[in-house]
Amino acid sequence: MVKNSQLSGCAVAAFVVAALQPNLAHAQATSNALGEITVTAERTPVPVNSVGSDVTVIPGSRVQQWGANGITEVLREAVAVTVTQNGGPSTQTSVTLRGGDSGQVLVLVDGIPIGNPASTNGALDFGNLSALDIDRIEIVRGPQSSLYGSDAMSGVINIITKKAKKGEQRRSVTIQGGSYGTIQGTATVSGSTGDWLYSLGVTDMYSAGFPSYGYRVNQPLTYGFGMGPLPPLPNTQPSNKGGANGNFTYTINENASVDFGFNVWGNTLQTSNPGATVASDVFSPYNSSTTWIGDGFVRANATTGILTNHLTVFGNTTDMRNRMTEQCYDINFNAFNCTLGYIGARYGAEYQGQLAFGPYGSLIFGARNMTESMSTSQQPNPYDGSFTAVDAQQTTNSAYAEYRLPLLSRLDLTFGGRVDAIQEGPAFATGRVTAAYRIDETGTKLRAAFGNGAKAPTLFQRFSLYGTPDLQPEQNVGGEIGIDQKLFQDRLFLSATAYNTFYKNEIGFGLVDSCTVSAAAQGGCYYNIGTAQTKGVEITADATAVPDVLHIRGGYTYNNAVDTQTHTPVLYVPLNSGYVSAVWTAMPNLSIEPRLLLVGPRPGTNFYASFGGDRNVTLAGYARLDCIVNYKINDTFGVFLRGENLTDAKYQLTYGYGTPGVSVFAGLTAKF
Repeated sequence: MVKNSQLSGCAVAAFVVAALQPNLAHAQATSNALGEITVTAERTPVPVNSVGSDVTVIPGSRVQQWGANGITEVLREAVAVTVTQNGGPSTQTSVTLRGGDSGQVLVLVDGIPIGNPASTNGALDFGNLSALDIDRIEIVRGPQSSLYGSDAMSGVINIITKKAKKGEQRRSVTIQGGSYGTIQGTATVSGSTGDWLYSLGVTDMYSAGFPSYGYRVNQPLTYGFGMGPLPPLPNTQPSNKGGANGNFTYTINENASVDFGFNVWGNTLQTSNPGATVASDVFSPYNSSTTWIGDGFVRANATTGILTNHLTVFGNTTDMRNRMTEQCYDINFNAFNCTLGYIGARYGAEYQGQLAFGPYGSLIFGARNMTESMSTSQQPNPYDGSFTAVDAQQTTNSAYAEYRLPLLSRLDLTFGGRVDAIQEGPAFATGRVTAAYRIDETGTKLRAAFGNGAKAPTLFQRFSLYGTPDLQPEQNVGGEIGIDQKLFQDRLFLSATAYNTFYKNEIGFGLVDSCTVSAAAQGGCYYNIGTAQTKGVEITADATAVPDVLHIRGGYTYNNAVDTQTHTPVLYVPLNSGYVSAVWTAMPNLSIEPRLLLVGPRPGTNFYASFGGDRNVTLAGYARLDCIVNYKINDTFGVFLRGENLTDAKYQLTYGYGTPGVSVFAGLTAKF
């Protein structure tokens, strides 16, 4: 009954919006995946149809529709992507690919890495990002370290922002609001003047929110590691998240240009502390987190004959301030409220060249020097030796090359390799080969990829109180085979991929003989020990059922990720997951899209269980129905209505942390 009533509500809303204007043009059809261009798979623009790796290109229009609360709302649709989140929008969020760790996914914005050097595993917290003026998101799965180095063990996610075009002026404003006291505004502008192109954007979102821990959770929860039942939940837990970006290009002549770009994100939110030993401290307003992320780059581009050159200077920083009750301890192990600060920074320079040999292929080659640093702080600090600040950095020098060879107008081969050397640390080599074979007569592409990946130990893992300076890089080796097929005059696109990846030297934490005395006193240290295997199947489908009227897409992932040392499933990775959506153009310029997300049971951990208690849990699977209605009033104005979790499914992405119930948002867009 709930499903039927919510679906009817979506349909009623659609017809209410439709009544605003009956005479409009048809909505644009979704482009076929094989016709897309990717810049991430080979570090240069190439057709997806010629790439041997498994690639997903998410268009910016999709991000604009579903990404209001964050980029992860769109990433959930992509096969082999797992999202874990500590509550609602803006809370701590991690993304994994094919069952790897979140720190084993390289995240780029316009080709610049933005992971956090100050975090434990170096991963980006996606909860801090706003989906602002995004042109597309590219996901390349499987080991990609041969082109991108450390972190790209299980794949790469490249967020590409919009760029201006010569002679084109673009201005837009979007405002929306809805459930949980949410209100958001976004504005963008782009254009050209003389030899300059420019694009700027700004966004801000406030939400009264809900308590991240315990909200809409059916099972009983405790605080203080079993000290008592969770105290009553507050009504709200507000957050405020925003961002700004800019892209500029100066054209010197037809063969030379300079690009400039920046991104800034800020996120402030109330948090919970289920580990507090005093009930009133669990949801105290004192608990809060503030994060600032900024990145920028300057890139010089020049083409001389068969050689294309790109020289990039880049930098980024992440500043986190976590204020929490009972978070710090003095030398006598007495807890007190404090603010812990973490500042991570990354800066460097990279040269990339490309030699074009015509029918004999092309060679991409490059070198990079990159320095990462981190520092920690505590306020107040009793200065009794109970807190040891970390102030560390490491520099990595890298060189890479990939040769791309086309054969017989049907076959594309790539052979690549890379060496990364950490100053006063380990060095590692990675490689990759791919093949893509097209049978144009049947609309078929056969593809395969094989390579290895590596991830250098993070600064926290090497130099913190729990650190081990001589840690070795995590490593993996994996392969995949796949087929892409067009059918029925390109109205149906099917894709299937099978993969198998083995991990070794994974970094774990525990009390082992190699721990220093000080680390052992704190409970343990980081060490190389872990092994794992992930294998699975990814299937996607994209169909134009009725031209200009009905478009259906879907995806399914079977992902068997196992810790081969303990013979247990990898935490929070579902064995089965998928989605299906249908875009119905009910009338000119009115589109209705219901979307169903399906996630199977996942192993988890009850981190706040009583000491000595069983922390192994299984999170139940769930089905979440969303729906969005878009209506274009005229060439300037459009309205939309978006419903999320219309089935009111109660589910958890991290054990103990609830997720939103039925949520409805409405908004207005204006383009000038």
